[in-house]
Amino acid sequence: MKGIYLVLLAVLLCSEQALSLQCYNCANLTNSQKCQLTLSCAPTPSVCYKGSMTLTTATGERATINAKGCAPSCQEVSQVMQLTANPSNPTGAFNIEVLDVTCCEKDLCNGVAQVARSLWAMAGGLLLSLGPALLWALL
Repeated sequence: MKGIYLVLLAVLLCSEQALSLQCYNCANLTNSQKCQLTLSCAPTPSVCYKGSMTLTTATGERATINAKGCAPSCQEVSQVMQLTANPSNPTGAFNIEVLDVTCCEKDLCNGVAQVARSLWAMAGGLLLSLGPALLWALL
């Protein structure tokens, strides 16, 4: 029986899915927080990234471009975004500016920032949810 578990462990450790980083992967003009697509990165060293750029037209209209995905390194994705922001634009019809690029190395770490959990906040929520039941029991 132990042999089956060893074989299963070896298969899981040798598969690409088990060793590859999972990242959110999307580009959305309006709201990157709705990104639900995930991607398995290459098994080579890679990072998840989250970046945003603004596109300003000659008339002053602005749009924010948010992107998430996998990259071999944070430096490489920053360079690609800078090259994207500086296209040949002889007429001056638009301007693209990179706002920020952040990278991380954990599964799905390039998603929406989680609200910090506090022990006091959880205790308060528990007390508020159980408070009426405790009052009812005491009366």
